[in-house]
Amino acid sequence: MQFLDFLHSLQNIEKTRNFNVFQTYSLDALRELFEFVITKHSIHKPIRISVVGTNGKGSTSHYLASLLSTLGYKTGLYTSPHLLSPLERFQVFEKGKANLPKEEEVENFFTKMILPDLQRFSSLSYFEFLTVFSYLFFVSQKTEFEIWEAGLGGRLDATKLVQADYVVLTKLGMDHSEILGDTKEKICLEKLGILTDVCRKLLVMDPNDTSLRSIIENFPKNQIPVRILPLEDKPSYLETNFLFAKVTLAEFVPDKKGEIESISWDRTERPRGRMEVLKSSPEIVFDPAHNPEAIATTTDEFGRTHTSFSLVLGSLPDKDREGILKELVGLPLVSLFLWEGAGFGTFPELPSPLKPITRRLQNEEELKALFQGRFPVLVLGSFRLYGIVAKLIQNTTNM
Repeated sequence: MQFLDFLHSLQNIEKTRNFNVFQTYSLDALRELFEFVITKHSIHKPIRISVVGTNGKGSTSHYLASLLSTLGYKTGLYTSPHLLSPLERFQVFEKGKANLPKEEEVENFFTKMILPDLQRFSSLSYFEFLTVFSYLFFVSQKTEFEIWEAGLGGRLDATKLVQADYVVLTKLGMDHSEILGDTKEKICLEKLGILTDVCRKLLVMDPNDTSLRSIIENFPKNQIPVRILPLEDKPSYLETNFLFAKVTLAEFVPDKKGEIESISWDRTERPRGRMEVLKSSPEIVFDPAHNPEAIATTTDEFGRTHTSFSLVLGSLPDKDREGILKELVGLPLVSLFLWEGAGFGTFPELPSPLKPITRRLQNEEELKALFQGRFPVLVLGSFRLYGIVAKLIQNTTNM
């Protein structure tokens, strides 16, 4: 498949974790390419929504796309990273359901739209190329709305160039501090840097922090209206983010407010890979939570309905593994398995309460017994674990 061959030939910072490139990074070259494709191709103008933040942006993006399509709008969703296939990153929602692009369709589109100008795309990174490709792909699908989940930040994020009509800011936390800043205030400013002059409104998940609220309300671009929306906390963070998406959506299509309010969480398709039950007996649940705040949220949620459980935890090298481990102290853990396989980071010295129940693993076969046991298992730390665990579950089930 030429599309995948070309994609995998590009520099993939998500995989290499070489974030030093951002020290001298500029959007100028990518901006020129966007101008070229917009000039060359007939670009229709859907309503575009950017979603930025540290935690909650993936599920909020999913629910916005699902809700809009339930209302009858054909909606594109650009998201990252993916669980199993990069085709998951640019799906089109109709009637509340996500549709994975067909390989043949993507290949034909690549041949027609990219190959004639391939040289122009060859210097892009993996994420940059997928952003431009998805922009053009959604055009071909005649989407009416598009949801663009930002990648690493905002100010220098490739998705900034889609020129969003609305921006949604979710929860802020400490992640990628070496690039975005070593305080939440600095990270907030980087995220808000995605705003452009065409933005009509900024919708914000209430940060419950006076200093962040002040930054948001006084950001230089904020000649645009700003709405800080309160959160309705629910036992499931997914339901909390679903309700936030509903309130946010009512700001975009106020004439549909009644219809939006009638859509229930129980009947809405949930995002894959978020508190997803991969196996029922024993119960195995996956979530990509990968920073201390997200780990605290997911383990607290799981612990409310499970008196004891095992935890599989993997973390990429640039994450705050020490901070993550601190959040695990006091949980009703039967066992803790730290996954330190290829591409993953090595965890530091364990807090004393965790030492007796912890094993460090690098061999996938060592996890098999866990998935055949009697205790529920929560798997956290990285999207990359999803494929590993899903394959092991399948092999264990087929034994």
